Amino acid sequence: MFDLPDEFTPQFLARLEELRVRTHRQYAGLGKGSHLSPRRGSSLEFNDYRHYSSGDDFRYIDWGLYGRSDKLYIKLFKEEEDLLTYVFLDASASMAYPAGDRKFDRAVATALALAYVALASGDRVMVRVLAGAGAKIEPVFLYGRHRIMELARKLRAIKPGGEFDLAPALAREMHSIRRAGKVFIVSDLLMLLNSVTRGLGLFTAATMDVTAVQILGGREIRGQGLDGDVEVVDSETGEHLRIAIGAREREQYKQTMERLTREIKQFCLKRGMHYALHTTEQSFQDFFLRAVADLGLAH
Repeated sequence: MFDLPDEFTPQFLARLEELRVRTHRQYAGLGKGSHLSPRRGSSLEFNDYRHYSSGDDFRYIDWGLYGRSDKLYIKLFKEEEDLLTYVFLDASASMAYPAGDRKFDRAVATALALAYVALASGDRVMVRVLAGAGAKIEPVFLYGRHRIMELARKLRAIKPGGEFDLAPALAREMHSIRRAGKVFIVSDLLMLLNSVTRGLGLFTAATMDVTAVQILGGREIRGQGLDGDVEVVDSETGEHLRIAIGAREREQYKQTMERLTREIKQFCLKRGMHYALHTTEQSFQDFFLRAVADLGLAH
């Protein structure tokens, strides 16, 4: 549909319109919206009382409390503002391998779907691309569902490339983030577990609500094509290694991949984060709409 991936049919977009980003905390936004903010305002959500001062609006006086205490108190309400949503997209070289699994295409589709949910809800979205080649996307907030076409065009011009280590990469990004909000990290997360946990932990330490979306290829998980004497190449460092792979080694490889995803998920859940795993053999639409809660979204 226009510049969007093929998965973004009118029916799928209509389903995305029904979703909204969910957070565990309240964050200050940049404008009016539908999320409760820590600021005080004029929503229907009661927050606190304070003593009446000359010039306060009589409509907010609690007359019942006045009858009991003989003192005038003003009701304070929470403000409703937009939510600042950050989507970090891994565009490192590993996202291009195995080529037939189309990992990066699915990662882009995931980032666009998350961005559209936020934009359609009246929230602001910033997509930050980690590594990759091609024109850089300016890290600014987008507002309005029509901006999804512009975002899709820019992401389509990005090609996976370069090295990527989650913890130091996200630490650098944190320096330029001025306001807390909701964070989505879309990556294969194929790196040392310690780097993954340290990288994700940066945001929880900054009281930001995090969802990790791990994108893996179906053949990648099974180790398809790894048989006999093979030379494996690290897609990011270029390091070569010649090894002999049989049925036992391939099974060990599969178990290692499964253990990595399991440990990342356990870490996220223990720290109050959301975690979702998408394998590219799945239908993207089915994955996204069935994993709404895991993605940190709500109907």
